[in-house]
Amino acid sequence: MINQTVFDTSEVFALKGIKHVVLSPGSRNAPLTISFARNPKIKTYNIVDERSAGFIALGIAQKLKQPVVLCCTSGTSLLNYAPSVAEAYYQGISLIVLSADRPAEWIGQKDGQTIDQLGALTNFVKGTFNLPANPVGDEAWEYTRKLNEAINTANSGKKAPVHINIPFREPFYPAEGQELSFSKELKVFNTYQSPSSSTPNEELLSKWHLSDRRMIIVGQNEQNQELDEILASLSDKAIIIADVISNNATIDAIRHHDLFLASIDEKLGASLRPELVITIGKSVISKNLKLFLRKYKPEMLWQISPQINQADTFQALTSVIESEPTTFLQSLDSQSEKEQFNQQVTSNFIQNWQIEDSKTKRKLNKALEVLDWSEFTAMYQVIKSIPAGSDVHLANSMPVRFANFIQQLRPDIEIFCNRGTSGIDGTNGTAVGHAMITERSVYLITGDLSFFYDRNAFFHPYELDNLKIIVSNNQGGGIFRLINGPSNTPELVQHFETRHEHTAKFTALEYGFDYHGVKDADALEKALKAIHKDNRGAKLVEIFTDPEINSEVFKAVKAAVK
Repeated sequence: MINQTVFDTSEVFALKGIKHVVLSPGSRNAPLTISFARNPKIKTYNIVDERSAGFIALGIAQKLKQPVVLCCTSGTSLLNYAPSVAEAYYQGISLIVLSADRPAEWIGQKDGQTIDQLGALTNFVKGTFNLPANPVGDEAWEYTRKLNEAINTANSGKKAPVHINIPFREPFYPAEGQELSFSKELKVFNTYQSPSSSTPNEELLSKWHLSDRRMIIVGQNEQNQELDEILASLSDKAIIIADVISNNATIDAIRHHDLFLASIDEKLGASLRPELVITIGKSVISKNLKLFLRKYKPEMLWQISPQINQADTFQALTSVIESEPTTFLQSLDSQSEKEQFNQQVTSNFIQNWQIEDSKTKRKLNKALEVLDWSEFTAMYQVIKSIPAGSDVHLANSMPVRFANFIQQLRPDIEIFCNRGTSGIDGTNGTAVGHAMITERSVYLITGDLSFFYDRNAFFHPYELDNLKIIVSNNQGGGIFRLINGPSNTPELVQHFETRHEHTAKFTALEYGFDYHGVKDADALEKALKAIHKDNRGAKLVEIFTDPEINSEVFKAVKAAVK
């Protein structure tokens, strides 16, 4: 028999606005599975592999910007959520993890499918809640109260996952003849955050108005037209730096900094040194920007975030400001009459950055006209071809870096990338979850190891007609051939690249994807036209390149933009 309070679990979630639940099969979580499956207000997805399930839930939450529930049985199934929960934690995404468990008296008694689950995700959640095993009387009140508290925790303040652990005793399934229906008088409670003033204080305003060399760095962010407009308005007062994952459409933003900052001399470095840096958003990709600001430290660096964020990425942090970036920057822009900076110094500073950016872009485009077929030239061809109005998931390692170097994506394309932990695991699953809940075309640009690592993301019955996968197959971890250190060791091929001869063709055949294998630019152009033309079935393009040639071409690119 299923306890009424337990059966009401899904109704509590529904009443609090939760609409998507990713389930993984098991016996001990059967009461929860039955509750969610029978609730018409909730959309459920069944994913066997919990690691893939976690990333699929992450992809849904990324796109919808809403909490998504994960639900698993007891034992090691919970541990398989850890990679996706860690990624969600560092991205600031709300996942609500429900794990079924054995009652406390059976933990450590050599019983099956049993581990100590409490605290299993402690480092990557902002709350852990253990519910009573027999929710009757006061324990029923406790069960529902803790459910409310956990969901409120996920929804308030800094977005992050929470973990709800629920012990169950047998039986797990409805008794014969038991009729289940949701309680009519179910109560929920919500939390509300009072709006606070985000206007900069007079001291900060004065420092802004007096600074001649100002820089605004936009880290990973979602599309935000209001922010783009404010940054455009500020672009004659500050230089705007935007990685590809910033989703920033400001026309005057600096985008090729990762290339030209790699080879600047002391004189140029000094001319590019900012006095005041404002950072918004999450992480930045550019290693060279980090190294530049750690060497040529600004006098002031302000981190602007809706929640207190004290990460000192550039080793120059001077102020942490709790504010919505749009509100804060708008207040700076609205008080231009108080400006006291030297306009000529500011103009020269902005121009110095723009000259280097424009020069690098010209050199890069010229080099691309003569470079041999390689992973870099193929990625350039792919990125330029992606249609307007698409969503793009970039895998970690080289795909996101190539996209950041090339910077040719249309401004209305939204970029997603798992830069919370920057791992190669889960890229397929995140894109799959995204594709499940949107009608837009979803492009996954990934490497071979990332793709093969996460093939279970496709092991489910759901249609992915709008998913288009581009796999760059260079027979291994090509990044290790492109960076100093591993590229110079005798262990490169076997232990770092992990060279292989696998192809994505058989995965495509297994899951019914349209498949195109290409080995030159002409074949790639035809394949891209074929996958762009419609959303009738998932499609996969596999690009084969030679790792040695890839390395030589990438060296030529870096030499060309010096």
